[in-house]
Amino acid sequence: MTKETKKTVPEEKTPPEEKSLTLNIVPSREPNLGRVYSNYVQVKHTQYEFTILFGDLTPPSGEDLVKLKNGDKITIPNIVEIVVVPDLIPAIVGALNEDYNKFLKQKGDVTKAEKVTEVH
Repeated sequence: MTKETKKTVPEEKTPPEEKSLTLNIVPSREPNLGRVYSNYVQVKHTQYEFTILFGDLTPPSGEDLVKLKNGDKITIPNIVEIVVVPDLIPAIVGALNEDYNKFLKQKGDVTKAEKVTEVH
């Protein structure tokens, strides 16, 4: 999904109330930019940043299956870790809500998958 973002910023040499510029920002689709699949996400924060970890949760087998049967925790590999400043979070949440609502209008109600609960 490519979304155009418009932001008005004052010109450097002119007082903000007199003149402003509109920036049209479109993300580049770099050929080296990889695309990954994720069905697991974890969000955590500190005073200065939010960290969003994406992973791929696959059905347990082998050693992980033994751990689960014993009541032990299993770990999944993190695929992508994104760190952002807190000021960006409202825009991310807003963009996700907007696109999710568009998705629901197109596809109708989503089938409720089994919920994964994480202990923090």
